Amino acid sequence: MKERLNTSIQSASLILVAAGLAWVVWSNDATIRDMLTYLIILTIVIESLSLYLVGKIYPESHTTYKSGILASLVILLGIKTMLPDMFVPLTIFVFAINFLYNFYTHNKRKKGAFKRRDNKKLKSK
Repeated sequence: MKERLNTSIQSASLILVAAGLAWVVWSNDATIRDMLTYLIILTIVIESLSLYLVGKIYPESHTTYKSGILASLVILLGIKTMLPDMFVPLTIFVFAINFLYNFYTHNKRKKGAFKRRDNKKLKSK
């Protein structure tokens, strides 16, 4: 159940990107920088929810990777003011990596190869 909800959340994230791009194209007062800022905030919320839902199901490497993505999204909000010329390309790069990883984990999970292993070594007898 949590995995289906996670897939739906990731699909909603992709739909938000398309909607944001349409908003910039057809709106005269919106800029790409503003749209990416709103999208970063929404993606932080979506990825946090996703990590909360499947954090105990997916392997630790997935949790570590998603934590890194969340940190990079927060850092991008700081880059917006410090390096405005680099904000748009870096944001698109982070989003591309995130979406590719989401599709990779979804397909790998469908095949049954993406599971958390039991830590039998750490359990005391």
